[in-house]
Formats: sequence, C-alpha cells, structure tokens
Amino acid sequence: RNSQIMDQDKLWTQRELATYLSYTESTIARMVSQQPERLPPRVSVLGKPRWHPEVVKQWTLSQSTGHLGTTIGRPRVIR
Repeated sequence: RNSQIMDQDKLWTQRELATYLSYTESTIARMVSQQPERLPPRVSVLGKPRWHPEVVKQWTLSQSTGHLGTTIGRPRVIR
C-alpha cells in the first residue's frame, strides 16, 4: 500500500515526460528552456524541472480537445 501512495506522489522527470508525450528527452530539455509554454505546468525540485503525472494527463486532454477549427502549422494544399 505504501508503494501505491509513493507512486501516486512521484513526479515525472524529463525522460518520463518525453516517453508519455512521444518526444525525445533532448526535445523536452530544449522546450523547457526555449518554449516552456508548449509544455505542461511544472515544478522545480532542486533546480530541475519535474511534472505531476495527473497534471500532465489533464493538460494533454485539454490540448487535444482544444477549440474547433483552429489548426497549428502550415495549411494543407489540396490538389
């Protein structure tokens, strides 16, 4: 039972976040320093970024169910 509680309280590292989001660890490291707004909210532990798993999961859902009709990137050219 104690290990269950500890697992729930465990913060994710850059590697764990990268695995969950299907990014490389180096992409997450770059985004932390250059584009933090494109990542879920984080906490710093001894100067290192960490993420609460539940916050990441909620953030991911909110990103995927965004505004209808909005797109990111270059528009498609239909021929």
